[in-house]
Amino acid sequence: MGAAEAQELINTLRQELGLQVGFTQLLLAFALLMARVLPVIILTPFLGGETVPQEVKLGLGVMLGMVLYPVIIAQVRDIPVSAFVFMALMLKELFIGLTLSFIVGLVFDAANSAGTLLDTMGGTNQAQLFVPQIGQQASLFSNLQLQMTVVLFLSLGGHHVVIETLGDSLVMLPLDQYPRFSHGQWPFFETVLRVFGDLIRIALALASPVPLATFLVDLALGMINRVAPQVQVFFVSMQIKPAVTVLIMVTSIHLILERIVGEYGVMFRWLKQALTLLS
Repeated sequence: MGAAEAQELINTLRQELGLQVGFTQLLLAFALLMARVLPVIILTPFLGGETVPQEVKLGLGVMLGMVLYPVIIAQVRDIPVSAFVFMALMLKELFIGLTLSFIVGLVFDAANSAGTLLDTMGGTNQAQLFVPQIGQQASLFSNLQLQMTVVLFLSLGGHHVVIETLGDSLVMLPLDQYPRFSHGQWPFFETVLRVFGDLIRIALALASPVPLATFLVDLALGMINRVAPQVQVFFVSMQIKPAVTVLIMVTSIHLILERIVGEYGVMFRWLKQALTLLS
């Protein structure tokens, strides 16, 4: 095959794929798209966490980028090829991707924190398990809460909403444009602070039944110690409090799951609000 025939084949292929721009601009646009998509894939627990090989994450990112490619077809021709401008756009995309991953991980981080609080109050925080999604050791109930949150999120199709939100972000925040902060910069950063505050609120809400029960156990043991000082309440509590923690978790598991489902809606509202403030 001669050079002319090869060039003609490339031009035909570009026309079939709807590519009316050069390969350089296409490659730069795809790199910007990956800078927005990959932080969400790498940092969110529901996509596998630290145990998923980097090759799989990269492949998933490329596949997701190909799915989202039709959204950016009209933006490809406007991608600058200047090195300085492109690096500025790359940093902007990383900022947007990290912001989205922080908000998407809201409920998962809250569930992890709630489980840690449960183990601390119940006296089981010395038992540690390896949690694949976060790639580190965690306590028993922290692992349980996180696994429940991930399974429930995938069962409800929350990952589809995340992918749809990524597509909407490419329309609201094009690759070739910088965030406009339509309502000013402070409302956006205030939203980020409120998301962090919501993380603490959700963690306390998910863990609330057990701290209340363990407080009543501590109160009862304290009254027993006042009446009968010879009773070794410290050693008695080491058997009672873990049993009470398990009992309360079993009886209130349906309430916790309902609360998690409601917090998913809060998380997606924060996500849409952040995109609106950035656009």
